[in-house]
Amino acid sequence: MEGQYYGNKTVPKKFRQRFDWDSSGQLLVYSVVVGFLTGFLATLVYVGSQSLEHSVAGLFSSAGIVLPTPENYTDSSGPLPGLTFLDAPRKDVYFNGFVLPRYWILILLIPSFGGLLCGFLVWSFAPEAVGEGTDCMIRSFHFRNGILRNRLPIVKTLASFLTLGSGGSAGWEGPTTLLGAGVAGSLAQSLRLNVHDRRILLLAGAAGGIGAIFQIPIGGALYAVEILYASTALEFAAIIPCLIASVVGYSTFRFFHGEMRPLDISETVGIQHGTDFFLFLIFIPIIALCGLLFVRMVMELRNRVFRRLSIPEFFKPALGGFLLGCVALTYPQVLGGGYGWMHRLLEGQLPFYLILCLIVPKMFATALTVSSGGSGGLLAPSLFIGGLIGGTLGHLCTILFETMGISNLAPDMTTCVVIGMATFYAGIGKLPFAAAVIVCEMIGFDFTLLIPLLVLNLVHLAIQSPSTSLYEEQVLAPIDSEAHFGNYSVDLLRVITVQETCLAGNKKRPVLSIPADASIPQTARLIASKPDSLFPVLDNENRLIGVVQSSDVWAVFRSRKKWGALTAKDISRDVEIAVFPNDDLYKALRICTLWQVSELPVVDPKQPNKLLGMIRHHEIIAAYNERLAVAQWT
Repeated sequence: MEGQYYGNKTVPKKFRQRFDWDSSGQLLVYSVVVGFLTGFLATLVYVGSQSLEHSVAGLFSSAGIVLPTPENYTDSSGPLPGLTFLDAPRKDVYFNGFVLPRYWILILLIPSFGGLLCGFLVWSFAPEAVGEGTDCMIRSFHFRNGILRNRLPIVKTLASFLTLGSGGSAGWEGPTTLLGAGVAGSLAQSLRLNVHDRRILLLAGAAGGIGAIFQIPIGGALYAVEILYASTALEFAAIIPCLIASVVGYSTFRFFHGEMRPLDISETVGIQHGTDFFLFLIFIPIIALCGLLFVRMVMELRNRVFRRLSIPEFFKPALGGFLLGCVALTYPQVLGGGYGWMHRLLEGQLPFYLILCLIVPKMFATALTVSSGGSGGLLAPSLFIGGLIGGTLGHLCTILFETMGISNLAPDMTTCVVIGMATFYAGIGKLPFAAAVIVCEMIGFDFTLLIPLLVLNLVHLAIQSPSTSLYEEQVLAPIDSEAHFGNYSVDLLRVITVQETCLAGNKKRPVLSIPADASIPQTARLIASKPDSLFPVLDNENRLIGVVQSSDVWAVFRSRKKWGALTAKDISRDVEIAVFPNDDLYKALRICTLWQVSELPVVDPKQPNKLLGMIRHHEIIAAYNERLAVAQWT
C-alpha cells in the first residue's frame, strides 16, 4: 500500500511535499501576488492624486491666487503677513497690513468643500475610516483576526483623494497602507487562510502599499512589522512576507513611473566632526518635547474640541478644512504633504525665518486635518515637521558657533534636517528602526547616517513615554495582542475577577507552601508530587517572603555544588509576580504567560506579605469557558 501510494503521487502532491507549501510556501507566493496588486493600485492612486492636485492648483491660478510653491519660492514670498501674496495679479483686499488676492475666499472654501465631501463619504459608508487610517490596520491585526471590511479600503482611498486633493495637511501612507492591507485581507479570505496566515498577509499588503507609494522597499517592510507595537518589538514572523511584498510593490510602481523618489538629494550627508554626534544627542530632548506637543495637539483637538461639538459628524471635516484655510492665508506652505518644501529644506534653500515660523503652523494644520475626521496619513507631515525642527536647531548651532569663532565645527545643515526627520517620527510613531531606514531610502539610498540614526532614534524612544504615540491602537508588547495572547476574548477576561475564580466559597483550594528553613532535599520532596511550577515560601509567622520555582529547585538539587547548607529561603525569589483578589483574569493570564508559570500567588493588597491563595492557569481557563458558556459578559 505504501509503495503504491507513493508511486501514484500526483504532481501537486509532490510539489507540496518538496516546496513545503502548507507551512511557508503559500505565504511567499501570496506575498508576491499581494505586492503586485498593491504596487499597481499605488500607481493608480499616485496618478489620481497628481491629477486632482493639478486641477485644484489650476483653479487657484485662474482666480489670480498665486500660492508660493517650492519651484517659485523666493525670500520675499513670506511667510510674514503682508508678503505672502504680493505676487498675486489681483490683490485689492487690504486690512491691517494684510495683502490678499481678490478671491482669497477660495483658500477657505476649497479645503472646506473637500472636507465636507470626505465627511459625507466616510460617515455614510465606513465610519471606521475616519482620521489617519493606519490604526484600522493595527486594530485588525491585534483584535479582529486580520479582517477588514471590503468597502473600507475603497472608502478610505476616495476620502483621501478629497482631503489631500483639496489641500489637507496629511500624507498618502495611511490610506495606501490600508488599501494594501484591504487587498491582502480580501485575498486571504477568498483563499480561506487560517487566522495566523491572514494576519501575516495583512501586514504584507500594508508593506507593499507603503513600499510602493514612497519607493522604500526595505523601509516599507520594517514599517509594517514595527508599527504594531509601542516599543522596540517587531512581528518577526512577518518580516520575509512583508519584504517580498514591499519589493514587488516597489518594482511594480517603478515599472510604470520609473525611478522616482520623493526626497532625492544631490549631496552626501554624514557626521563631519567628532563633536557632531554629541551635539545631535543634545537635540533629542528638544525634539522629544516637540513630539509631545504635536501628539497632544492632535489628541486634544480631536477629543476636547471636535468630538464635543454638537454638529453632524460629516460636517466636522469641513470645519477642519475651513480652519486649515485660515492658517493657509498666512502660511500657505502648510497645505498638502509638503514633499516639495522638504526637498528645498534638505537642499538648504529655505531661509531660517521661514523654517522657524512654519513649525507650529504645520503642526496645527496637520492636527486640524486629521483630528476633525479628514482622511490622510501622518508620516509625511511628521517628516516635514521633524525636518523643520532639525533645520532650526542646525541654524541656531551655526549662529552660536559663528559667535564663538568656531564656525568650522558647525554641523552640516542637511544632516541636521535628516536627523530631525528621522528622530522626530521615530519617537512619536514608535518606529526606531523603520524611521531610520525610511529616511535613508527617501533621500536616495544614502545609508551613511543609518547607524547614528538608529542610536538617536532609540534614545528618543527611551525618553519618550510609550503613551505619546500617533497610533492609539499600538500595544506595548506582543503579549498584549490577541494575535499572541491566544484565542481568548480579552473583553470577557476583563470582567472576571481573581476573587470569584479561586477564593470564593468552594473554589478555594489548599495551598502547598514551603517553609523558609526547609532544606533543598525537603523542598524537593514536597514539590515532587505536585504538578505546579511555583510555590510560595512562608516564614515562621506565615508571612510570604518569596516564591520558589520547581525548575530552580531541581537545578540546585542536580548540581554538584554543596547545597547542604542552603534553604528554600536562599533560592526563593522576591514576590514580583502576584495578583490581588480584585484583579481581572486578563492581568493574571498575562502575567502567567509573560513569566512562563502556571500559577500565581494571590495576596492582600493592604498586606502584600499575606498569602490568600493561589490561582492556577487551568482555573483561569475553566472560569473563562464557564462564563463563555452562559454568555455573561457584564
